[in-house]
Amino acid sequence: MNVEWLATLAKPLGVCSAAAAVAAALAALAVAPDTLLSRLYHRYVLSLERRMRLMFIDTRGAHVVAAQLLVIVLLAAISLSFGLPLLVLAMLAVAAAPTLILEHKRKQRVHQIEARLDGFVVALANGLRATPSPGRALAMVHAVTPPPLDREIELVLREMRVGSTLEQALGNLSARVRSFQLDAALSGLLIGRQTGGNVPQILDGAAETLREMARLSGMLRAKTADGRAQASVLAVFPAVLILVFDWASPGYFRPLTDSGTGIAVTFIALGMWLTAVVMVRRIMEAEL
Repeated sequence: MNVEWLATLAKPLGVCSAAAAVAAALAALAVAPDTLLSRLYHRYVLSLERRMRLMFIDTRGAHVVAAQLLVIVLLAAISLSFGLPLLVLAMLAVAAAPTLILEHKRKQRVHQIEARLDGFVVALANGLRATPSPGRALAMVHAVTPPPLDREIELVLREMRVGSTLEQALGNLSARVRSFQLDAALSGLLIGRQTGGNVPQILDGAAETLREMARLSGMLRAKTADGRAQASVLAVFPAVLILVFDWASPGYFRPLTDSGTGIAVTFIALGMWLTAVVMVRRIMEAEL
């Protein structure tokens, strides 16, 4: 009985050992200088760190990539050991997860900033009525600015303290946040300052415009809510259908994994499915 138990574990252990060896070889190639894999690795790590730095996330990109590689290797070992080819989908999801999660967090952060932007603009207009200096007005408003916009204003003030002009600091703020509404508010401040107009009055008008845009954006999201829900169901439905068929009739999809033609058809179908999901999401995420 013990011999049979050891024989059962022999294949999974061998696959895990081979997967660990492959992971170690990939890690060695990634850190080796002047190789294609190392250049791609460093480019990916820098991309992750840049995205995280823009959102003030103190995590090293190398740690994220190491965790990705570990999970992918474990999933590959489980797939080969127990004959579960559908785990390839989970491996693809793990590979794309950091980029998708960071982009989702960035959009959430932008929505949070835009939801409080009109109040910030009104406070800035009142600060400019008390002092003619935009830098001092920003410092006054920073104390009552809600997160996450407060960290952005704090960074603007730091840049101005080390020698950046107001235009440069606000330009960097716009590049970090990437919000049309924030760009409109900052443009009103800069244009009014450069032309010598009544900046507080311009900002009051910008705040009123932002409130109207927020109202219209809420109406647009309400109108497209059903479409987004249907798109989510249709995106998940193929995977659920595959799992149900595979559970009800084991080996039903084996022709798609046991031949080169089947594998090619699988990847083509997967690519078309992902393309359709991305296109539907972009259509449903219409904004003003």
